[in-house]
Amino acid sequence: MLSAPLLLIPGGTRARPAELRFRVVRNGSVIGTHRVAFAEAGEVLTARTEVDITVKVLGITAFRYAHRFEEVWARDRLRSATSRRDRNGTVTELRARAQEGAVLVEGSAGRFHLPAEAAPLSWWDSRRFTRPLFDNDTGTPLQLRWTRRALPGGGSLWQASGGEESEGTYAADGTWTGWKTRAEDGSTVLYEPA
Repeated sequence: MLSAPLLLIPGGTRARPAELRFRVVRNGSVIGTHRVAFAEAGEVLTARTEVDITVKVLGITAFRYAHRFEEVWARDRLRSATSRRDRNGTVTELRARAQEGAVLVEGSAGRFHLPAEAAPLSWWDSRRFTRPLFDNDTGTPLQLRWTRRALPGGGSLWQASGGEESEGTYAADGTWTGWKTRAEDGSTVLYEPA
């Protein structure tokens, strides 16, 4: 995962791989992939996320999930975001755009006028966890509680609670290295570097 070319993130000094790839693992079996590709043009950063998950039981598809999400950032401010999620055939879409002094979000949960520093919940950049966040499929403003713990070697573990019960791990340079959450059926879902 870390052998990809590095990009300098606009508005910051950290570099990150041009792409992050994870295997999605549930109960010890790989059920899908999560990929984030970054493209930089001047001070604009575009992050394109693709998630594909299929759970089969006795050879029959029991769960199917596909999510395409794009974020465009100008320095540290979200310029726009679009999302299309297909969960077992039910599609939800989201559009967000910056305007002077605000971020306007329209999704399946309605329309929201959020503060200018608002950001979608995307785990690839832990620096945003202190901002007002919104759900990246529905647009719903999130009220999460965050805790951060240091890991050996200078990395960190960020845990979210209050609607999103998940945790992400990060290398010392801030690169996203893993994720863990509990699925609706109570099983544990892990992201492992691919």
